[in-house]
Amino acid sequence: MAKKIGVVALVLVVLLAAGLGWMWHRITALPDWYTSADMIAEDGSPRVDEDWVQIPAAERPADAPAGAEVYQLRNPHLRAGKKTAPIKQAIKQSRATYSAGSLDAGAVINLSKMDLDSLNDTERARYEDTIEAFPALTGRDVYVGIEGGVADREGKLALGPQTMLRVGDTRYSLKTVAKRLGISEAELRSTIQKELGRINVEPPKG
Repeated sequence: MAKKIGVVALVLVVLLAAGLGWMWHRITALPDWYTSADMIAEDGSPRVDEDWVQIPAAERPADAPAGAEVYQLRNPHLRAGKKTAPIKQAIKQSRATYSAGSLDAGAVINLSKMDLDSLNDTERARYEDTIEAFPALTGRDVYVGIEGGVADREGKLALGPQTMLRVGDTRYSLKTVAKRLGISEAELRSTIQKELGRINVEPPKG
């Protein structure tokens, strides 16, 4: 979802999925766009958008009003960046769509592909806790993302009051997620906002 998607933010969400005991098929449900031809360039490599691309209205985020223009960024995690985040190797595909203040953004990841050697002690401990709680996650593709209204903060995307977290096909408010994780909502928002900021794009003008 970003140039460098933070391992802490993503693993926190996957850990939440394990802790809540969600049904397996709900956790592993993948978005319709995953592995679609539109995500692949003619040479077989992942298609990467450097700026928003207008797409059909049928692709609009769930909260977007009818008639509003819809835009997307394909595989933004592959945009140029000198430092590779540990989670980057685990990301299969990522996408963001935006329409009239509503954003859907996330990535399909497989934690078994993550670069564990580059994790710091805190990240490594959180990763091990996740795998201990739900070991099957390391052998599966899982979708993790955010959905809902966003704010325009100094020309950049920022989390809105109604932003939801999504794992597979299940959605939870940030307040609920923070409570389950034993942290404040402000801490959770700060972590996710930091990673959202790495997209480093302005909201579309349309």
